[in-house]
Amino acid sequence: MGDLTVDLPTMQAVARAAGRAVTDLHPERPLSGSDGGAFGSGAVESAFVASARAHDAMIRSLGDDADTLREYVTAAAEAVLRADADLARRVR
Repeated sequence: MGDLTVDLPTMQAVARAAGRAVTDLHPERPLSGSDGGAFGSGAVESAFVASARAHDAMIRSLGDDADTLREYVTAAAEAVLRADADLARRVR
């Protein structure tokens, strides 16, 4: 088994990027609220509504996943800092 390298700046950059993704996905306007009646065909409208709902669910899921990743990486980085501080105290 290889060595595990923990790179705090990289962890913090990942947390920031995930936070930006959450911010970008949050204001996404739901497609399912769009007027599907413009198509003039019930079958086309039905397909549009189904596709729009799937799109909305995907955007919510991606936002939730990005938020979970941000929280996890932030907590892990904080744990690394606490462990480092604890080790520094023990050395003194």
